[in-house]
Amino acid sequence: MNRAVKYSLIALVGLATVAFIVYRVISAAKPPEQKKQATPLVRIALPERRDITYKLEYDGDVLPVLQANIFSKVAGTLESVLTDMGKSVRAGQLIAVIDTTEAYQTEEQAAAVYFNAKATESRTRTLVSKNLAAKQDLDNAEAALKSAEASYNATRIRLDYAKIRAPFHGYVTKRFLDPGSVVSTSTTVSATPTNGAPGSNTTLFTIMDIDTVKIDINVLDRDIPQLPNAKRAVISLSTLPGREFYGTVSRTAQSINTTTRTMAVEIVIPNHDEAIKPGSFAHVSLALGQHPNAITVPTEAVLPDKDGSYVLAVVDTLAKRIPVQTGVAENGRTEILSGLDGTEQVIVTGQTFAKPNGKVIVVKN
Repeated sequence: MNRAVKYSLIALVGLATVAFIVYRVISAAKPPEQKKQATPLVRIALPERRDITYKLEYDGDVLPVLQANIFSKVAGTLESVLTDMGKSVRAGQLIAVIDTTEAYQTEEQAAAVYFNAKATESRTRTLVSKNLAAKQDLDNAEAALKSAEASYNATRIRLDYAKIRAPFHGYVTKRFLDPGSVVSTSTTVSATPTNGAPGSNTTLFTIMDIDTVKIDINVLDRDIPQLPNAKRAVISLSTLPGREFYGTVSRTAQSINTTTRTMAVEIVIPNHDEAIKPGSFAHVSLALGQHPNAITVPTEAVLPDKDGSYVLAVVDTLAKRIPVQTGVAENGRTEILSGLDGTEQVIVTGQTFAKPNGKVIVVKN
């Protein structure tokens, strides 16, 4: 083999080697062939027409419309207690008596001064009419009589204050003191209401009228414009499951709390059978109106994106994106205000795997 042939063979081997290396590099750089994705399986349903109720829902605590802490206007020893916790009382009923010994003595002294001043004024008037006394003496006697009368009336009132009466009809929900307790005239409620607590105390009873009760709710500022449309309030209680009660919006605070951005609203509920107890946890639903024969779809069929809400409907085996405007959601269904006419085959299962304008396979139930 001559030298020229030998060099030619070497060159050919080198070129073949380079070509093989380039082929392997290019083959390694090519992306792997993607597997063809399976067509998603979906279930469909037609929209349903239902009557939709617009409402606001809030939670609150039941409170009595009338409640009072009963305290004594005079200091002394609690002589007798004439009612107890859980008892019904009438307006004006005597419920406790403070020892009146000292008050009675003060009233007797004031009475003596008053009747003496009255007699003095009468004698002075007679003397003046006969020109036996100066007019100034009569003026002094009249002034003394008025002062004595005022003091006498004040002691009589304080003596009557020793008889503590119920301010309105209701129930005694707490009794704080036993007979023999020392009662002061402060208006501060004892921190620990216990019967027979030693020391100086003030509050004797707490009385509540539960013939009518109320619930205070805090309505968000965005819902306030809808309050005038509230027809009635439907109330459910944790203490009476399965029962519903009906009330009305009685008053609003007309001012928004700048911290919570809510406004206080009071719901009044008749409670003539006294089944509702103050302190119960309540759920309030304010009915604002009804949209009859509204188009609804299962709530899970409605999907959100940056442009709003939409549903996917099957049209000729393709998933079609339909923008919708939603309304109230209740009982697992969402009201569709616009976008659907009720004939669409809306995807309710598998919609998260379907792509707009992509092919889908409908699975029948």
